[in-house]
Amino acid sequence: MDTAIEPLATLDAGAITATGATSIDELLRTIRGVTQSGDGQDPIFLLNAQRVSGYQEIGNLPPEALEKVEVFPEPVALQYGYPPTRRIVNFITKRRFRQLSLKQAVGTSTRGGADNANAHVDYTRLQGDGRLTLSLDARHTDALLQTRRRILPDPDVPFDARGNITGILAGGEIDPALSALAGQFVTIVPVPTGPLPVGTVGLDSFAANANRPRLFDLSPLRALAPSNDTFHGEAVIANRLGRKLSGSLTLTADHSRERTLFGPASATLLIPSENPYSPFIRNVLLQRYLVEAPPLSQRTDITTLHAGGVVRGAWRGWQWDWTGTLDTQRRNGLVTKAIDTTAVNAAIAAGADPFRPFDLALLSNRLVDHTVQSTYGAGTKFVATNRPLRLPAGRVTLTATIEGEQIGTNSRTRGATPSAIAFDRGRVEGAVALDLPIASRREDVLPWVGDVSASASATMRRVGGFGDLSDSTVGVNWAPFTGLQLLAQYKRSATAPTLDQLAAPQISAPQVPLFDFATGRSTLVTLFLGGNPALAADRRRTRSIGATVKPLAKSELRIGATYEVTEIRDGIQTIFALTPAAQAALPELFVRDAAGALVSVAFRPINVFRERRRTLNLTLAASGQLGRPQPPATPGGRAPDRPTFYGGIGPTLRLADRIELRPGMPTLDLLAGDTVSGGTTQRIAGYGYGGLSYLGNGGTFDFYCTGGATVRGAVAASTLTFAPLCKINVTGSLSIHHFLPRQDWTRHLGFKLEIANITGARQGVRDATGIVPYRYQPDLLDSVGRSVVVSLRKLF
Repeated sequence: MDTAIEPLATLDAGAITATGATSIDELLRTIRGVTQSGDGQDPIFLLNAQRVSGYQEIGNLPPEALEKVEVFPEPVALQYGYPPTRRIVNFITKRRFRQLSLKQAVGTSTRGGADNANAHVDYTRLQGDGRLTLSLDARHTDALLQTRRRILPDPDVPFDARGNITGILAGGEIDPALSALAGQFVTIVPVPTGPLPVGTVGLDSFAANANRPRLFDLSPLRALAPSNDTFHGEAVIANRLGRKLSGSLTLTADHSRERTLFGPASATLLIPSENPYSPFIRNVLLQRYLVEAPPLSQRTDITTLHAGGVVRGAWRGWQWDWTGTLDTQRRNGLVTKAIDTTAVNAAIAAGADPFRPFDLALLSNRLVDHTVQSTYGAGTKFVATNRPLRLPAGRVTLTATIEGEQIGTNSRTRGATPSAIAFDRGRVEGAVALDLPIASRREDVLPWVGDVSASASATMRRVGGFGDLSDSTVGVNWAPFTGLQLLAQYKRSATAPTLDQLAAPQISAPQVPLFDFATGRSTLVTLFLGGNPALAADRRRTRSIGATVKPLAKSELRIGATYEVTEIRDGIQTIFALTPAAQAALPELFVRDAAGALVSVAFRPINVFRERRRTLNLTLAASGQLGRPQPPATPGGRAPDRPTFYGGIGPTLRLADRIELRPGMPTLDLLAGDTVSGGTTQRIAGYGYGGLSYLGNGGTFDFYCTGGATVRGAVAASTLTFAPLCKINVTGSLSIHHFLPRQDWTRHLGFKLEIANITGARQGVRDATGIVPYRYQPDLLDSVGRSVVVSLRKLF
């Protein structure tokens, strides 16, 4: 790449082989830590230092086709028509390459459930500037039923297959006579088990278990993870278009089908005192799971089509490319979220026995939300780069960009909570970026200073519904001597919300148990989900300074550090934590009844007034070969292979993260125990990765670790301590031909074993009394745990 900025990491063909990756997805997953920007954004992808129409264009290239992978810091994005907020990953391919690949993989979790299978075939041909990629992929994952895991029933959820009786008012007395029999104030009591007598059940049968509700095990009727089937097809063709032009065309089609079970429908039924089967002198409530009816469920089908094209060329010193994309997606969802209990309540009021299974005819009216969301998008982008002016220290690089986009969505919800949202918007923007050399050792301009360059960019965009938005950046790149590079940058940006944030279908679910930080207990609420058409644009200012050190000239060892300060106005977040602070600042998301009990909660994106963050990101990456080079065994022959390695670590230290939900409200310190997510923001987190390969055999590992943290609650039961967590993934690869060299069928046949979360580590959470809250049980936070996948891959 034509840039003075050194890469953060470089992997040559040997290091790529050492990762054991059999796809670009696996390769990127292995080195994800070094490719993500400081704020967590995914990188921009280039192919042979050229822009592509999208990740789809390169996603099915086999790793064997790559000569090198380079990862560059955020300022390099300016040269390719992007704001300097995302890192650059440049894939450099071999000039000549041809391969047909067949892969079959099967896997499961080691504790059972979530069995999966994957079949993949792809064909790749590279010849000079020509490129052809064809691929088909099919994946299946079984649902993970709760019976496979140890989940304790929620003690704060009063529902049971036979039922628990409560008073009309929350926490109110059921019946004075029952309290007298039990010798205590009775607020909840289970319906007696065993054969029920014909006629009224006596109070004494209830008194034996006063204030000891019966809990119900949902395991046979609930899935912790859905079943999924996904199909993917792709074709990419690229070549020269005459003497001065080249281009590519990408076509992809995806379809996924997902199914899950939520458990039995719950119901709160009124038993009037006049009911002939009731022994109570007052009206009471029966809290029941309607296990007679099929469980609640959800199914979602998504079909996505994409077409993208790039044409590039040169004209009078300008290097230019034009990109065009067309996208469409249709999402169909069917959510069975409850059963209408009107008929059941009417039957009980008419004298039916409430303590026996109900006739299925009374439960036939199921509350179903049918959602249909259609989205489309068409975009075009023109980027031109030139070096029109020469300064004493070198040539000025100028990049100009013109971009346009039209997107839209139409979502409808029919059923229990009907709604309709139609939304579309256009976007037009222009940008210009400059890179100015100031000092240069090579040009003998202020050589005692080293190499210094300054960069600047400005973007103006008009977004339908949001008016004019702008971005701007200024930065300085200084290399005082070989092996050391310093970067300083100031960025200001304004970003409109995404379509999903604005117009996701509106759905609701009754009687959902959520953890309430005000009480430290579960509370049953009606939950509302969906987009928020009233969102404003997200506005950010970021200042950063970074350093990259390459201490050894002949070694691919690089050390980096970046200090970043970010201030966000009107940041877009979804508040998941039911804390007193959140409810005080955002009363529109929470509804309480006259007694103060929480009735409903809305989990939808909102604009947060202000957030300030300070982070320090460190990286260390190395790759190379082990041992000393050996001369070829014969003159003109090939030198013996040597073991190849790669590795890296990337700790992040969060120095500050403070958020103001609304103007004038108290500032929340997310590093000192406040939360908006229900979890923690750890001060220390980090990743690591590494691998070793020799003659097609090798092993790799990667891990992600977080430090411990505490969330402050209003009471001891909601003051939560999160233990440190480290998840480690390992893989092992074998070349079958290496062990069976005389068998022709073993040529280019590889075996791979992948173990995710090899230690089975799961997040540990306890409250101030030492109890694990129901919502934070390890098997609920991570239901899959350790998983194993074995695969065979044959290359032709």
